[in-house]
Amino acid sequence: MISRRAVLAAVLAFPSWAHARGRLPVGGRLVLRVPWPIGALDPHRLDDVAAALFGDALFDTLYTRDDSGAIVPALAEGDPEPDKDGLRVRVRAGIVTAYGKPIDAREVVNSLRRARSNSGAGWLADAPMPTRVDNVTVRFPTKDAVKLTQVLASPIVPIVPLSFTPERPDGTGPFRADRRGDALVLVRNPRSARGPALLDEIVVRAAPDLSASLRAFESGADDVGWLGSGLHEPRPGARPFDLGPVAWAILRSGRDGGTWDSPGLPQRIADGIPHARLSYLGLGAAWPAEREEGWSGPPSDLLVREDSPWLVELARAVSATLSRPGHELNVRPVSATELANRRVQRSFALAIDVTRPVAPGALGALVGLATADRPASAVEIMRHPPRLGNVSPRTLTRTMRVGILGEIRIFGSRVADLGLAPSASRGWDLGLSTRSRR
Repeated sequence: MISRRAVLAAVLAFPSWAHARGRLPVGGRLVLRVPWPIGALDPHRLDDVAAALFGDALFDTLYTRDDSGAIVPALAEGDPEPDKDGLRVRVRAGIVTAYGKPIDAREVVNSLRRARSNSGAGWLADAPMPTRVDNVTVRFPTKDAVKLTQVLASPIVPIVPLSFTPERPDGTGPFRADRRGDALVLVRNPRSARGPALLDEIVVRAAPDLSASLRAFESGADDVGWLGSGLHEPRPGARPFDLGPVAWAILRSGRDGGTWDSPGLPQRIADGIPHARLSYLGLGAAWPAEREEGWSGPPSDLLVREDSPWLVELARAVSATLSRPGHELNVRPVSATELANRRVQRSFALAIDVTRPVAPGALGALVGLATADRPASAVEIMRHPPRLGNVSPRTLTRTMRVGILGEIRIFGSRVADLGLAPSASRGWDLGLSTRSRR
């Protein structure tokens, strides 16, 4: 795998090599807005869309996947080393975060503990907590090096400093997170463990609705049009892009739905919604048509986070499609805190939420969905993983009280001189994205 550091050094020092690679330019600025909250970013949570979109730009894991899908060391110095009845992992010496906080064995232990207490309990179920051996070494009480590196390469277990807070996300990635007014600004991180970004900075604002990004792109204020190429007409010279899904929008059932709170029913309801009714939200390819179930439960609220315009718009479209006379669904936007509390108590009829896979492949999808449904079941899945093969994620929820409504994708239009690099796993690699010099 060619690291960002190697790419940047080659571009600066070897123009002929850079020309062979397509003249990757260093510098430039990217401005965009997204219909998601950006006030906090927590990579250890599966329901954090900001982390799904920008987490890889700010954080690194001990191991990662290269372009071929092979797992290679990232913050780790090398492969796990046998140590009696366990495995030792050494952290590369001298690593610091974008804000100068040291990353060593203490941060590794604390980050894995933090991930486990948030959304990573299932994924980490078969990876025992490590102990600190010395300043740069941790010991895992397991002998399976392959399984350990697979678990540690997940985006749900990045390494963060002891002082980490979601409001000021600090990591070792190619960018540093700053705040400028209402904007989240990703600034090139010269301290990055695997090399700084090629772009100077990325300015991200939260769009109040789905039209804000298209309006700003069409007027020339932004460099990316989220979900399209303009509000009224396409921006001249715009180039479409689709870098794939990073998360799923899911439909949850709760105990207030009575008999409609049954395993598998949320997915049946979701599959019965015609793709054409939701296609303007970019939910991915059409799903197999099923009989339209509608909502025959009691008149109920459809809960959704109030600070996520994309989810609110999805909730409105779902409500309009599922409601029947005498069985209406009323969209009720609530705070993130209220939704989280109701989710724990299951005190709702239906709710729209978000989750993401914890790793590539069917097992990573299954654990991510099971964690959203019932974290205890995700633990059992990892302790006794099933053989899944190449199965659709929508099939995995047939026994869950969550169903997939569609994908949350990174797609839309961009200015012609902006190069958005695809990630080796899913989504984009903002660290390797470029802006041509004018």
